[in-house]
Amino acid sequence: MEKWIVVLSLVVVLLVLLYKWSVAKYGILTERGVPHAKPTPLLGTIPIRGMFTGLPVLKYMIEQHMQYQGSRVYGVYALRDPLIFLRDPDLIKLVGIKEFDHFVNHHSMHNNVQESILSKSLISLKDARWREMRYILTPAFTGTKMRVMYQLIQSCSEEAVRHIGEQLAQSNTGAIELEMKDYFTRFANDVIATVAFGLSVNSFRRKDNEFFRIGQSLSKISVWSIVKAVLHALMPRLMKLLRIQVLDFEKIDYFTSLVKVAMRYRKEHNVLRPDMIHLLMEAKQLRHAELVNQSKDSSRYADFTDDDLLAQCLLFFFAGFQIISSALCFLSYELCMNPEVQSELYSEILSVDRELDGKPLTFDRLTRMKYLDMVVQEGLRKWPPSIATDRECNKDIDLCDESGEKLFSAKKGDVLQIPIFPLHHDPENFAEPERFDPQRFSDERRDEIRPGTFLPFGLGPRNCIGSRLALMELKSIVYQLILGFRLVPAQKTSTNLLDNIMGHNLQPKDGFWLKFESRK
Repeated sequence: MEKWIVVLSLVVVLLVLLYKWSVAKYGILTERGVPHAKPTPLLGTIPIRGMFTGLPVLKYMIEQHMQYQGSRVYGVYALRDPLIFLRDPDLIKLVGIKEFDHFVNHHSMHNNVQESILSKSLISLKDARWREMRYILTPAFTGTKMRVMYQLIQSCSEEAVRHIGEQLAQSNTGAIELEMKDYFTRFANDVIATVAFGLSVNSFRRKDNEFFRIGQSLSKISVWSIVKAVLHALMPRLMKLLRIQVLDFEKIDYFTSLVKVAMRYRKEHNVLRPDMIHLLMEAKQLRHAELVNQSKDSSRYADFTDDDLLAQCLLFFFAGFQIISSALCFLSYELCMNPEVQSELYSEILSVDRELDGKPLTFDRLTRMKYLDMVVQEGLRKWPPSIATDRECNKDIDLCDESGEKLFSAKKGDVLQIPIFPLHHDPENFAEPERFDPQRFSDERRDEIRPGTFLPFGLGPRNCIGSRLALMELKSIVYQLILGFRLVPAQKTSTNLLDNIMGHNLQPKDGFWLKFESRK
């Protein structure tokens, strides 16, 4: 009997200690005067179904954002950790631009990424090393360099459109229905393969090719991967001790080997191919030349190694594989559901096609298309590729407006979240935010957009370095699709995406179904 009393007492003590540990940080937001919902021990303020697949995540984010209307900030507890969300565009500009030196870094990821080659990628680097890497990489992403890669992307777009044309030719009804997530993932896969890894992979004809299959398995968010990420956030040391990894590094090694083989072959055979590997190898050579020409104190300047190059290729893979395919799914959906916008876009595209008179579409002509740009920008406004970003405060600072009024006091270690998706759907920032209206980005109305409210690629020095490349991909495939086909609703097309998008995969329960009809 005494044994059971001792065991029971130990269990009670452990439960009390666990409870105290789980709620130890829950007074921080109150002390800081940040409005927030009451947290649940261990879980925080995030609904447990939101960690898996039972919550319409995007709709929840908007509702949470609107709940604190009138506040400059609001807070949540992600499990045990306090996060401070910025609602005020002036605060966002201060954090992202004006006071950037206090907010240089993204929050450290509580998983095993920092133990891998991915820790050398631009998004993971911090402070001086991030600044140097950004400086090294920036010349590779200029408009001139994007023009060099344009033909590779255009070829992928033409092949993707050819696939639909071939299916339509076999259809007895003159129309076909496609699930667009699979379609655009294959397109994005082919673009990433050719642009970032130097491979020609046709995922429409070779549906189960190794690059696509491994890429798909790496990018899918499973329940088990969410559980592992949560455990890494709660108990990073224990997870590291147990060697439980969030990412499958055997599959990451596959992509690493591809880059190594491509680099070695190009060096040995003096091969020049206008892709990302070439641009990064070029950046590596330029950096090495800079270091050679530096003073005797050149040891304090970091080199650009092969591992650094590999890390950037892997970053482009993760960024391009899901972000581009998701952006295209949402954009094609909006064109399908807004036939008047599609009609106007088709008129501009047809005009350009006639002007070309059989000649191939060029990068310069594509980038000069005003209505296409307006449509793409509105697609990124309504469905931004990144629904939030963050900055970590490295030194206490009072954030003040131009008149000197204090807006918020940030403390060292604060994780400040910029809720991009809710900002884009806030009626204070965009009238009738759920309406798809490309005219918001017309020359006449573009000045109405308040700085700090439209952030599809982030803001400030730490914005997305690949935004030009992403825009080129989006515009290239949309041009080809609208020129050749009419997009209309299919039987399974969702009529309310916000209600149907569950969990973290950001796609409707039944998929992105559209119907294609030939314009010929």
